[in-house]
Amino acid sequence: MSVADLQTKVPRFIVPTIASLLIVSLLYSILVTQNVVLWLAAWGGVLSVGLTLFVVYLFYRLVLAVERIADRQ
Repeated sequence: MSVADLQTKVPRFIVPTIASLLIVSLLYSILVTQNVVLWLAAWGGVLSVGLTLFVVYLFYRLVLAVERIADRQ
């Protein structure tokens, strides 16, 4: 497997989009609902789901690697 196969390219608009979503949702949480805990709970839930999916993806990659090693022997 070459290094080029392992590289993933993230589009440039992703980082400003996520930053603007965080800022807009924080402003909404402060100005409209006047409850910062709502903002923390919402983004904490999103982060939790994302982290869970990432860990499942890593386990999937581990299983594929173990199967590839087992097929070579």
